[in-house]
Amino acid sequence: MQLRFLEGIRFVDLTWAGAGPFSTKIFSDFGAEVIKVESASRADPVRLGGPFRDGIAGLNRSGYFASRNTGKKSLALNLKQPDAREVVRALIRHADVVSNNFGPGAMDRLGLGYDEVRAIKPDIIYLGMPMYGENGPLSGLLGVGMTISAVTGLMWLTGHQDGPPIGPGTHFPDHAANPYHAAFAVLAALRHRRRTGRGMKIDLGQVESTVNIVGIPVVRHAATGQEPERIGNRAADCAPHNIFPCLGDDEWCAIAVLDDAQWLSLTGVMGRGDLAADPELARAAGRLARVTEVEEAVASWTAAHSAGEVMRMMQAVGVPAGMVAHSRTLMEDDPQLRHRGYWQRLDHPELGESTFTSPPFRLDGERVPLARPPLIGEHNEDVLSNILGYNSERIAALRASGALEC
Repeated sequence: MQLRFLEGIRFVDLTWAGAGPFSTKIFSDFGAEVIKVESASRADPVRLGGPFRDGIAGLNRSGYFASRNTGKKSLALNLKQPDAREVVRALIRHADVVSNNFGPGAMDRLGLGYDEVRAIKPDIIYLGMPMYGENGPLSGLLGVGMTISAVTGLMWLTGHQDGPPIGPGTHFPDHAANPYHAAFAVLAALRHRRRTGRGMKIDLGQVESTVNIVGIPVVRHAATGQEPERIGNRAADCAPHNIFPCLGDDEWCAIAVLDDAQWLSLTGVMGRGDLAADPELARAAGRLARVTEVEEAVASWTAAHSAGEVMRMMQAVGVPAGMVAHSRTLMEDDPQLRHRGYWQRLDHPELGESTFTSPPFRLDGERVPLARPPLIGEHNEDVLSNILGYNSERIAALRASGALEC
């Protein structure tokens, strides 16, 4: 299997922040040449956000940016300058994909809308990722991952029954639903172009792809009018199903009893024959009716054991369970991730040797070798000289005009 099977595909990548760069990272990790067009004067906000190496801020010191931009090239341009926009147009002539996650109209105002880009490169694949898509009554509204979590109902659904919405932050919109929907769409468009010779415009409304995660509550409400409610870590059809406190400071283990046989196994490990013999608790409906009592009994037992002990004892008798692991635990002590080579160490001029996460899948048993993220403007000379053929005088003129930064 050729791990870098996307070699030969070139992106002009104007995405920034979360979902956009994560979607193009999927391609750079597997060999595509992703040229990140960015600005030092108006930097990608993720470059400006921590955690920073050694707590020292800097455009090249963000661990968050580094993890979302492995393997890319950085071309630093000030797109307010006409000469910079002409560089992008020239680069598009040599590209396969142009990607952005700006609001509707932003690319048009730069002279880089789909019609303009298609006139430059007729078979281009053009990916746009505005919050609500490019048209429709709400298309003018802008937002980020947290906003998308709110308007899709993820915020409302995430929290305890007797408390306010808590929400999952930006995790699902920025790091799951939208990047992978976008990547799948681009792969499909590349295949379509290979078969037909025609390019494609992809209008990925991030709210639409995130709604897929909400799924069942949306369909239930559409069919019955029933308003969804927050139930914390509980489940609507089985019990106990929650995370339970364990021995130590802020240590927890998730336990999910999915059927009546697992309930007997759980009570057996707990040594609670009285619970096992209670006829009302023998079926899920009875346990759900007395869920608080059931959870209190389980919690009193788990509190006397470490999270790892609870997980192993539960799994040994066929009860689904998993310790709630801290990041350091996952990195240093998780045997599965270590065995599968999930973590990779890369050297970086400013971050030093740092740990990066691999894509969560392997091809024919192999992990793709990651390449480090770029310094801002690191590949200016490479892109302008080797792809566009600009000589040193022309590059110097771009820098003198302010079109080329760094």
